[in-house]
Amino acid sequence: MTAPTTVRFLSADYLAAMERLSSANQPPIPHVNVRVQFHVTGTPEGRVDYFLVVERGIIVAAGRGTSPQSDLAITTSYRDLVDFQAGELHAATAFVSGQFAVTGDKAKLLDLMIVFGSGHYHDFVADLWSRTTW
Repeated sequence: MTAPTTVRFLSADYLAAMERLSSANQPPIPHVNVRVQFHVTGTPEGRVDYFLVVERGIIVAAGRGTSPQSDLAITTSYRDLVDFQAGELHAATAFVSGQFAVTGDKAKLLDLMIVFGSGHYHDFVADLWSRTTW
């Protein structure tokens, strides 16, 4: 068996790994459907835009660029996003403090919080995080 490959944070490979968080790894949450656009400032590449599509509580698509069909957009700094992914910044704190600035359908933010708060998401991210470089 080969060792898992390392991926650079927010690269196309990193986002492809996010897509592989499939229904086999997550229980569905029927009422949770959200399309979210992220705008990340201050990355080593400058600004990076990427999106996630969540259907029935499962991340089914992730990619670089913008998605015209987003329900909401989150703008944050690279440092704050790294801290969030590392578990050093709690999602609620990030949203309440404005470290994650949200525009669009804020009701969909609650759906996103259900996904981000799930143990399955954290287990997956921990595995991905262990092979992520910056």
